[in-house]
Amino acid sequence: MLPVTSAVQRRLWQVAGALLLAHVVLVLGGVALESQLVLGDPQQSAVDALVSSSLSQNYAGGFVEYVGFLVLLCGGMLLTRLVRGDTEVSTWLASCAEGGLVAYVAITVVGGFAAGAAALYDGHHGAPLAVAVAVNDIRGFAFVLSGGLVTVIALGLAGAVRLTGALPRWVALSGYAVGVVSLAAIPGAGVGLQNVSTLLWLVWVLAVGVAALRRGRARDERPAHRTTLPV
Repeated sequence: MLPVTSAVQRRLWQVAGALLLAHVVLVLGGVALESQLVLGDPQQSAVDALVSSSLSQNYAGGFVEYVGFLVLLCGGMLLTRLVRGDTEVSTWLASCAEGGLVAYVAITVVGGFAAGAAALYDGHHGAPLAVAVAVNDIRGFAFVLSGGLVTVIALGLAGAVRLTGALPRWVALSGYAVGVVSLAAIPGAGVGLQNVSTLLWLVWVLAVGVAALRRGRARDERPAHRTTLPV
């Protein structure tokens, strides 16, 4: 029989993996229901997204996506504890990822969801289009700047995983790449690099979730301790 601690830890890995997968599903499902308006779109696109679109459908999609980020907060916090390790460096890296995650979710909720919901509300309730677009621009810039926090999360987790070996090596190597691309996407937002980095981030979160699930299903291969009784 496996020790209780091993069984609990396997279950925690499974919970973390399931939450990460749920985050990706919820975000993609929510985005599919929302009207998208990005920085620099023409005026007609702003009218279609903020005035003519379905307010209830956009709010429903936004709520699904919002729940997805709450799920990411819970799953990510658990993952950072599982990869923390026992050394000062790995603990520091995991703490950086944890802090970046909290800030990332906070800026997404405050600067993204709140500003986006306000822009939609204003656009559907008679506010000048320029005002609604200006409010939505806050959402756009919050989305762009959140890439720096994604960099902190990805590099912190990748470094901790590389030191502790808690997950396969490819998780660390791909995490380094995601972190670098996410940071480069901030000045490259004008050419659409932010969309590429966001897609890479979601794919990486999905892959890490699968790796965590597999880690949780792995059995403890250490030989059982046997006690030899005197004859």
